[in-house]
Amino acid sequence: MRLRALAATLALVALTGPAAAQPDPLRERFAARLEAAGGAPPSGQPYARLWGVMDSVVLRELRRGRTADEVNRALADFPGYSAPSEGDGVAIGRGTFYSELPRELPGYVVLPVRVDGETLLMGVYNFGINAAGRVSLFARRSGEWRRTGGFDARFPVIPYFLPLADSGLAVVALETFTGGDHQEGFVRIWGLEHGTPVLRDSLPGEMLEPRARSAGNAVQIFFTRFPKHLAAPVLGARIEHYVTLTARGRAVYKSTSIGNPWVEIVDRYYANPAAGRALLANPALARRLGTRVSMAYDDAGDLRAGSGGLVIEIGGKRYRVDSRRGPGGWRIVSVEPK
Repeated sequence: MRLRALAATLALVALTGPAAAQPDPLRERFAARLEAAGGAPPSGQPYARLWGVMDSVVLRELRRGRTADEVNRALADFPGYSAPSEGDGVAIGRGTFYSELPRELPGYVVLPVRVDGETLLMGVYNFGINAAGRVSLFARRSGEWRRTGGFDARFPVIPYFLPLADSGLAVVALETFTGGDHQEGFVRIWGLEHGTPVLRDSLPGEMLEPRARSAGNAVQIFFTRFPKHLAAPVLGARIEHYVTLTARGRAVYKSTSIGNPWVEIVDRYYANPAAGRALLANPALARRLGTRVSMAYDDAGDLRAGSGGLVIEIGGKRYRVDSRRGPGGWRIVSVEPK
């Protein structure tokens, strides 16, 4: 499912919805909960209570016979609602600094999903930066709409759908924390069973500047990590990681790859320079690389062409370390003054 296209459609639907003309006790309760949550820490009970009211709103609308589009028109009139946005930012080095963050989905939205031959509705609720989000599932049980399960997120959450065999569905939930100069991501993988999410897996480790996309029977997640053995400024060199989650039958498999191996190979070299000589095309390069590097800066390369370089500082001087991919894998081929 293309979330961005769906979000754009939902935004258009929301814009056509009339404002509430009648007093609404649930809307008033939601406004009170939102005000209380605004003065509280971004996670914890205040947001759980807020989203509890939102669940009640969705159930009320569904039990009135409303369609998903009609429910979304109603949600768009609630306080704190935000439409999808591409954001407004400026790229500086490896970082992007936003005056307005991108939003792939509206702040409050229900999404129809098909699981095991049954149509469910998934509510996704987010508010503001770093506030706790929620995903709720709604299904018809005994002729009436009910909330059948869900999960709370510590930070704003976006679900990406991974179709499984026999009409099954997995949900890859990406939560994002936004700091002053970076973003951190957290991923959990849920299977939907009888209208209830069951946690299957999570992705460990640091995930900086995360992005995700659905592509057929896979969800790909991109993020960066600081090198383990090279020092690097916040906007300096990082190692790019790709994790691809693929459906095979009813199971979800993970595969990983590095997007800039010309950085990763230099980092591995400095982990153990003696053993790292095996990573050098010419053992003489070890004399220039030495055993300590003070800082790693910019990198650039072409993964398809199999070449790339990293600028590092050695003994107060900058050098460009070039690497190439050969039959035996990547090797450092040159170290030249910058």
